[in-house]
Amino acid sequence: MASVGNPATILLVDDDEAIRRFVRHILQQQGFRIIEACDGAEALKVASAYAEPVDLLLTDVIMPKVNGLVLTQRLLQERPGIGVLYMSGYVEKSMLLATHPESILIQKPFTPDALIAAVRQILASREQQ
Repeated sequence: MASVGNPATILLVDDDEAIRRFVRHILQQQGFRIIEACDGAEALKVASAYAEPVDLLLTDVIMPKVNGLVLTQRLLQERPGIGVLYMSGYVEKSMLLATHPESILIQKPFTPDALIAAVRQILASREQQ
């Protein structure tokens, strides 16, 4: 888990490169460390190879190969304490609650302020556990 002086690490997963670039830019400006993948299958490989803790999975829901819900289930087996923030323009929150009840869904399109608020909310809730 991130601590003072040690930025939180976020695994950013989206199959749209423009969205990944936009989100990465916003989060890096806030001091977060970003690792990224273009889909769920790549994210599992990246997470497996990344030796440091990952504080938050920020993932699109609908992606080719491995979608965000399956990615979350698999990643939670490897990294049980990871926070989860879904982003989607198509998915209902109720669909996600069954997979990961502590998750948050941010609807696309979103503002930088909304993204930062959602990330900080998830990270704050993890620190209280």
